[in-house]
Amino acid sequence: MTGRQHRTGRMRHGWRAAIGIALAVAILVPVSAAVAAAHSTPAAARTAAAVSPVRQAAGSLSGRSGAPAGWAPVPFRNAQLLVPGSWLVESPGQELCGFSESGIIFAGARPEIPNGLGCSLPASVAWIVPAGHIRPGIRHRRPTAVINGIPVYRLRSGKGSVLYLVPELGVRVGARGPKARRVLATLTRSPLWAVLRPGAASVVPASWTWRRVAGIRFATPRSWELLRAHQWATCGTGLVPGSLSLIDATKPPLYLPCPFQVPTATAEQAQPGLTVVTGKYAARSVGQSYVRCQVRHGSRICLSAATGQGGILGGVLIFSVSPPHRRAVAYFLLGLSGSGGGARAIFDSIRLVATH
Repeated sequence: MTGRQHRTGRMRHGWRAAIGIALAVAILVPVSAAVAAAHSTPAAARTAAAVSPVRQAAGSLSGRSGAPAGWAPVPFRNAQLLVPGSWLVESPGQELCGFSESGIIFAGARPEIPNGLGCSLPASVAWIVPAGHIRPGIRHRRPTAVINGIPVYRLRSGKGSVLYLVPELGVRVGARGPKARRVLATLTRSPLWAVLRPGAASVVPASWTWRRVAGIRFATPRSWELLRAHQWATCGTGLVPGSLSLIDATKPPLYLPCPFQVPTATAEQAQPGLTVVTGKYAARSVGQSYVRCQVRHGSRICLSAATGQGGILGGVLIFSVSPPHRRAVAYFLLGLSGSGGGARAIFDSIRLVATH
């Protein structure tokens, strides 16, 4: 590893040992004990860009769906931008530079390279960060522009940069460089927003298959491959794309020597899939803390504290399910791909099986 190819990695409990074993450089591809290896081609980005200018247009896009060919989505909390697939993705605890000169997007992290890494920012940079304090009454002002139905407000920024406040999504988005306006024109609501938004429950498609695990009933696409294992042994997000993985964790988790993968926007984009972990070592295997709980369809669902993070965890929703006032009986890892509609249908289908 040269001086210009340096990264540090710090991730939450569930992926801690894999990071250490992989020489402290692992941004990881999904691998499961249920299969020898799982490879996938990331799905093409489907988000269309539609900008309604109020005082300033945000640029035009090309491509059949409105998204430039070869671009990939990068979410943070309720917001999402598309960037060229070769751009690096930076998030808190995931700093890397020197692997790509084409561009960097920061998801939840300040758009800067820490001192001591031996490299600098490329010409093209974008970022999605928390909005911080939002002045009361700003939504009563006329927005600078409306991007894909989302009002945005231009803020003062550095030379050559464009910066918007997005109160509706609780973020600020910015970019600089030759693609800045094209990147900002792709602003949409993230799949996480689609899954967690209030409103009527999604209708489960008639073609889907219903499953029952640990007293919990849920539905998934019939086309997904069913995988079973008795031990947590995964890298990356813990998902096998296009599959339902059922892990009855009767053994302690096995932390693998996971392969290094440069965290580009294409490599880290979310994939469809679901992993459900039950059994004696389920909590230890998933290894998350849970902070936001609600009762849905008679079951208590608690979201991981990592919900909405940028980087590798931005493409998966981790949550526990339990009867009210009892310990969790299952842990779900749900892929947040595409528009989030499929993930929303799975999330809304979860309910406790009635017992008599």
